[in-house]
Amino acid sequence: MSTEETRAVVLHMLQEAGATGDLAAAIRSHAGPRFVIHLANGEAGGVDFAAAAAQEMYQAFPDVTLTLEGLIADGDRAVIQFTMAGTHTGILRGFAPTGKAVSIPIALAFRVEESLFAEVWLYANLFAPLVATYAESHSDEAV
Repeated sequence: MSTEETRAVVLHMLQEAGATGDLAAAIRSHAGPRFVIHLANGEAGGVDFAAAAAQEMYQAFPDVTLTLEGLIADGDRAVIQFTMAGTHTGILRGFAPTGKAVSIPIALAFRVEESLFAEVWLYANLFAPLVATYAESHSDEAV
């Protein structure tokens, strides 16, 4: 794939997700037959796993906004950097809601094959807001 084609595939998915507000559906419609998503903690899965993770994010942060910070592409690979912001009011990865507004920088790396996503790598520190909330709630304790 050319760099321009890869960039167009990623931008189309982002535009679809932004227009519909349904990231899970956008992932499904752009995933290839052997799609795999890799999480930074070593977990990996197919399109259902990726869609479930997107749905969990929207349930944990119902007021979520995603702000694109950058996109680079080279050949069949692309990386997007964006900021996820919202109020943590639902369970996320087993952690109870904190009620706190958070802003989390995230990077997604894509490998595109035949105009569909073959692989995606998700890099996000989803625990940073939880650690900050814990530290804030325990600031009066001795260290």
